[in-house]
Amino acid sequence: MTSGVIIALVARGMLAALFAFAAASKLRDRSQTRAQLRAAGISPGFDLTLVVFEAFTAFGIIMERRSAWSVYVAIALLTGFSAFVLYQVLTGNRAPCPCFGSGPASRPTDVWTLVRNLILLAIAVVATGATGIGQWVIWLVAVSGFVLLSVVNGVSARAGR
Repeated sequence: MTSGVIIALVARGMLAALFAFAAASKLRDRSQTRAQLRAAGISPGFDLTLVVFEAFTAFGIIMERRSAWSVYVAIALLTGFSAFVLYQVLTGNRAPCPCFGSGPASRPTDVWTLVRNLILLAIAVVATGATGIGQWVIWLVAVSGFVLLSVVNGVSARAGR
């Protein structure tokens, strides 16, 4: 096994643990999760949808051995989550991010929340196991998606003022 494969497997483990933790945290205190979603401007009924997406993404990352499709799903989720965090920052909504469930560690959404999500996105790109030009293509797609969603969010934020 090469060092690149080992690094990708470690990144996959980290990503699977992250999504499993996020799903479990949201299930642990659904009323608080719903309150955080409401404060962030998201329908509280979306709480179980997030749990299902996160749990199945974690499960797919763990079980899938020959393909990185579940990691690509994680990249799409993290890109969307990051664009949403940017929207929250742009509109000044500092409600705690419902990213990892509720609890005393919940902190207001700010630029550091966005930085954390972009670091997680970098780990997800590594988890694909792609190297060379393949890794750059994945980065390009992820960053392009983030930029596109950010532009849409920026326009929405300005229109909402």
